[in-house]
Amino acid sequence: MAATASWQPQEQGFKEICGLLEQQMSPTSDKSQIWQQLQHYSQFPDFNNYLAFILARAEGKPLEVRQAAGLLLKNNLRTAFKSMAPPYQQYIKSELLPCLGAADRHIRSTAGTIISVVVQIGGVFGWPELLHTLVKCLESNELNHMEGGMDALSKICEDIPQVLDADMPGLTERPINVFLPRLLQLFQSPHASLRKLSLGSVNQYIMLMPEALYMSMDKYLQGLFILANDPAAEVRKLVCAAFVQLIEVRPDFLEVGIYPVPLLRNVIEYMLQVNKDPDDEVALEACEFWSAYCETQLPPENLREFLPRLIPVLLSNMVYADDDESLVDAEVRFSRSSSV
Repeated sequence: MAATASWQPQEQGFKEICGLLEQQMSPTSDKSQIWQQLQHYSQFPDFNNYLAFILARAEGKPLEVRQAAGLLLKNNLRTAFKSMAPPYQQYIKSELLPCLGAADRHIRSTAGTIISVVVQIGGVFGWPELLHTLVKCLESNELNHMEGGMDALSKICEDIPQVLDADMPGLTERPINVFLPRLLQLFQSPHASLRKLSLGSVNQYIMLMPEALYMSMDKYLQGLFILANDPAAEVRKLVCAAFVQLIEVRPDFLEVGIYPVPLLRNVIEYMLQVNKDPDDEVALEACEFWSAYCETQLPPENLREFLPRLIPVLLSNMVYADDDESLVDAEVRFSRSSSV
């Protein structure tokens, strides 16, 4: 296997590694033997380059093989990336970025996962192409590129959100200042996947509350109410999660806040409504709001007028485990009293 700065795979090595990955997926294969062979190949310094090449460029191979190469690459990089030769690090980075616009969403998603791992290890300093590519993807009118870029960005926001809220040498502003307006704009995308990913990404910053989000809180809250009755259940669930986090860490934004009018009453009305959501996960997420409210310093009397509607909603959403002893005891007592 060659070790040059302008790296190219050797045909024999490419075929053998692809063959092993294909065998690994067969239910009748000897997994331990294949693993040993892959471990043998991993001793070569450019083994991970082959995996990146297979993920990004092996279009004649089955999708499962390309995905398997990507997942193996992700696991390898966690321990090997820092010790790799810089030209090999750069090669892998350069192969990952075009994958964000791949036709197949599995390739896009796998690349996004690997990119997040690389950022966890080395940050975004030294990889200016990544930030530039992500911005281009979000501003593209091509759905594959937009979804690919948004998927990678959402994983970075979930795994290491603080990395985007930091000063970068050579940049005039923090990356979050560049991305946040674009994320808020995607709240109004016609594509549910983009609405979900953008909202989920911004939600990751409620706890950190960077200045960019603080200064854009009015737009964010407007966006939440725009998405409140979104046709996609996953989006409605994220709206509930946002209000739960806000009531936990910054209830002042809802009570008096920087928004033109107090929003708390509207949020309470919305939570009462969504507690009856036809999607169970959305309804359960909404239930979290009430316990979060009770743990804040907000006046409990704010809820008094809503109790006649709130209590039946909470009771209807209560779920007991089949083996809940207190429930069994209650049923026994009830049956005894009924027979008297």
